[in-house]
Amino acid sequence: MNIQSLSVCVPAKRCINDCVFCCSKMHTADYDDRFTDVCSYSFYADDLRKRLAYARENGCNTCMLTGNNEPQQNREFLRVFSEINKHLPSPFLNIEMQTSGAFIDEEFLDFFKNSVGLTTVAVSVACLDDDEANREMIRTKDMRLCLASFCKAVKRRNMNLRICLNMNDGILAHHAFTPRSVVDLCGALGADQITFRALWAPDADTPQGEWISRHVTGTTTGFIEALKQDIKARGRYLDTLEYGADRYDYEGFSVVVDEDSMSQEAQKTAVKYLILRPNGHLYSKWDSKASLIF
Repeated sequence: MNIQSLSVCVPAKRCINDCVFCCSKMHTADYDDRFTDVCSYSFYADDLRKRLAYARENGCNTCMLTGNNEPQQNREFLRVFSEINKHLPSPFLNIEMQTSGAFIDEEFLDFFKNSVGLTTVAVSVACLDDDEANREMIRTKDMRLCLASFCKAVKRRNMNLRICLNMNDGILAHHAFTPRSVVDLCGALGADQITFRALWAPDADTPQGEWISRHVTGTTTGFIEALKQDIKARGRYLDTLEYGADRYDYEGFSVVVDEDSMSQEAQKTAVKYLILRPNGHLYSKWDSKASLIF
């Protein structure tokens, strides 16, 4: 089994953000939460250990801290995860976190690096050049969230910085919507890697799907097509990720265009994600309980 990454869903009662394009709100499968209650950690810790070990033994090298909320909302779970990982026969060394950066201060970044072993911060961005617009689209209560300040703090700790762009017509508010302007702005933030993520919407029957249908138009899709052509023409192929996405050196950055962020495309020889849900079980699809592995 080829596995690109293990996504560990860090449990919390409710996300501190309310992104207008949130994919988690577009599918309704509920999973029992075994890990939000601190008292249950010791009881279910072995379930967590077995799933982490399973992923490692099947060749998965990357662990992504993510979920239906922001990982920083549950520090105690992160402590438990870190202790279990450190004592695996072969621990995860490449630990990433997907976050908007909301409410993460300097002390929290030190905790992530020194206690959790975080190596890469993947910053989810809705608008690249206007903090107010970015905050409005992720609907965060952190009115001080500033991409430039957060990214600089990440880089000061020598962690890898990936800018994950949730592609919509408002991704740029004050600059021309061109590959060059996007890459230049990501470079100014200190990015090492850039992911262009096509927003997922199975239909428009949810508020999130309706928002995507209005804000992902020909402007965005045309940009993505132009970007792909320019990457192939002027970029340098680096490698292919386990699930099939090609990675390029484009303008000096590691660049991936992700048009299947929810792992909908079928692959016979690879699993894009293993997903460790708060119930302590592994799945291969974000939107299907039937994808249970064990």
